[in-house]
Amino acid sequence: MMGTSCFGRAAPIVVFVVFALVASIPNAQAAELWDFVEVGKNVVKGPTWESRRGKAVVEVKKGQINIRVSYSDDLKSDAPDKLGRESIKISGKLGPDNSIQATCVFLDTDANPVKLTGRYITREDLQIWGEKRKIVTEKEIVFSHPPNFEFFGFLRQDARDE
Repeated sequence: MMGTSCFGRAAPIVVFVVFALVASIPNAQAAELWDFVEVGKNVVKGPTWESRRGKAVVEVKKGQINIRVSYSDDLKSDAPDKLGRESIKISGKLGPDNSIQATCVFLDTDANPVKLTGRYITREDLQIWGEKRKIVTEKEIVFSHPPNFEFFGFLRQDARDE
């Protein structure tokens, strides 16, 4: 033995694993503009599904997630955050396994707040755009409310050079 402990040899591997785990967890970030889609049942016209689109500002900070939603027909391009009249506000906790426990408030209605359970998913994909290789980070947040009756989806893509 030359005075090197087992931990000393494994230290670079341990440090790499810790950084990889930390990188996979959503970290503190500024508010970002995401695409929003709502899919729900319409029982007035018969047993059909209907969708509605919009934009959402999503902010994740210190395990807290806040989402503000405006539907496409309410968007205002001159608004500083590109949102119009907010229709939905979601606030909750982001767990270490990327699960979300949140409360959803439907603004300007008499509807009671509802509890939502969701998941925050990120993945990276290598894409070739002409001659350029890009790493595309896809982010998704999905909630069902109540289970199998209505779904809220939030989507965002960011690209960077490889």
